[in-house]
Amino acid sequence: MKKNFLAGYFLSMGLFVLILGSCKGKPSQTTNTDTAVVAPADNTTTKMPDTAVVISADDSLKRMIPDAIKDFPGVTASVDQGVITLTGTINRDRLPKLMMAVNALHPKKINNNLTINK
Repeated sequence: MKKNFLAGYFLSMGLFVLILGSCKGKPSQTTNTDTAVVAPADNTTTKMPDTAVVISADDSLKRMIPDAIKDFPGVTASVDQGVITLTGTINRDRLPKLMMAVNALHPKKINNNLTINK
């Protein structure tokens, strides 16, 4: 009885491996339109994604930053080459709201030099 059980077990495992092995090597049916496309010869073209990064100019940042920080007394901001530098003090629970307001202006970078209170 023990021999029959082991023979059936090994037979079923062999069939299982055979079935799994037959699934390998099939080509994928998915396509990705945001990948690089290589043309014949050495000409290489790249398809860019539909979304573009928007960076605001200094003059528009300087114009909009006072509205973004008006609800945060003790915080000052300066703009230089698309980079907004925040200085001053802020409570920890108000920091996320400030950062969202400043990020909405689309600067190149934000330097956070704020002192955070508990």
